[in-house]
Amino acid sequence: MKAKKIILLIIACFVTSLISISSISAGIKEIQHNKTVKIKLKTMQCNMCEKTITEAINSVSGVVKTTVSYKKKSATVIYNADVTSKEAIEKAITSAGYDANNKSADKDAYEKLHSCCKKP
Repeated sequence: MKAKKIILLIIACFVTSLISISSISAGIKEIQHNKTVKIKLKTMQCNMCEKTITEAINSVSGVVKTTVSYKKKSATVIYNADVTSKEAIEKAITSAGYDANNKSADKDAYEKLHSCCKKP
């Protein structure tokens, strides 16, 4: 009877270990699929621009975290590479009326920006 309890305890520990390893492995895979990109935003003029660009980036499916800095004129974006891409994020920014890295803003969107958001 004591031997059966020991065997059951060993089996329970083994199964628990397998479940833990599986969970850790899944977490590592998810982390590996997240990428970080820094985007230059040379046409950003004010805090309103910062808010608009943040909203544009966050509208992209697969974006995990966004930090936009008016003072640094840049954005740092963490995104799921299985869902989106750097190009899609840049497109969202240019569609909102701002240059993103070496991509130019959509002219129609730029014309609709508030006057303080346009280049002097």
